[in-house]
Amino acid sequence: MKKLLCLTLVSSLLWSCVSPIPIHRFEEEIPKLVPDYTTLDQWIAHPLKFDNSDLLPKNLLEDSLCLDSIDVFFIHPTTYLKGDQWNADINNKKINRKTHNSTIKFQANVFCGLANIYAPVYRQIHIHGYKDNNNGLKAFDVAYKDIENAFKYYLNHFNNGNRIVIAAHSQGTNHAEKLFTDFLLENDSILQKVELAYLIGMPVHSLIKDYPACDDPLDRHCFLSWRTFSHGFYPSYKYSDKIAVTNPVNWRRNGAASLYNSHEGILFRNFKIKHPKSLSAVVHQGLLWVTFESFPMQKIFERNDYHIADYNLFWLNIRQNFYERMKVKVEDEKTN
Repeated sequence: MKKLLCLTLVSSLLWSCVSPIPIHRFEEEIPKLVPDYTTLDQWIAHPLKFDNSDLLPKNLLEDSLCLDSIDVFFIHPTTYLKGDQWNADINNKKINRKTHNSTIKFQANVFCGLANIYAPVYRQIHIHGYKDNNNGLKAFDVAYKDIENAFKYYLNHFNNGNRIVIAAHSQGTNHAEKLFTDFLLENDSILQKVELAYLIGMPVHSLIKDYPACDDPLDRHCFLSWRTFSHGFYPSYKYSDKIAVTNPVNWRRNGAASLYNSHEGILFRNFKIKHPKSLSAVVHQGLLWVTFESFPMQKIFERNDYHIADYNLFWLNIRQNFYERMKVKVEDEKTN
């Protein structure tokens, strides 16, 4: 019994060292430094500096896709997983390095060469904040205010009349959705400039009739959204037909499962696109269900929840559809 108690105590101590979480009241936290978006240091990705959003996968160096005058405002997901504060310190090098080497390299880079990519550093909430409806919500408001300020600064100093796309994942999608409801939908002239939004990894309902979910592979002035799970799996949190879901293989909101032949490949951790034609997806009750055809070492990558791979699984499909969707306006202007 003493041995078991000792092991339990040691495990608890190790857990507290390896993965601490905030346990104090939000009001007791020392306020974090507010981001200064006048400096490039406060942008994890920016056209005026080289960063991981400028990298294409190792085996896609011959990509010839090209678009002009498009900006992507990218809001990264939670990379603050270990720490005892409710909001991340914007100068935490470890967190910023993790953001740079994960979501910027494997998600934001899907727009590389097709758009100017702006991704602000912000006082993101600790992942544990999603389990605390009091302190977590207060920390969320701090993080969101950074995103709104960054977007306003981007509009006033960087946009220069370019077409705007908003892209996000997970916590970033929560902030992007609030950016729509609290700012964009209150400013019609700015909303009209936002031609597309990727609200990925979180359940999103219809924002408003003026900015609906996309129905067609070439629709613009609408949003795209999906959450990826293995076929037949239901998560413990929200799912229903009222949640907007786009199939990122055939780019339809509903209908039959996509064809394996339409899948362009997966972006793996070795930074290569591999295994095209290996995946079929179908929309079901607010979820995106995926089924894989056999490929080498498939079992290693199988799981019920593919949240972390919401972009990776469809990376090349996203990129090619973005090009087709956004080039429409250019072709129309040339025709006229």
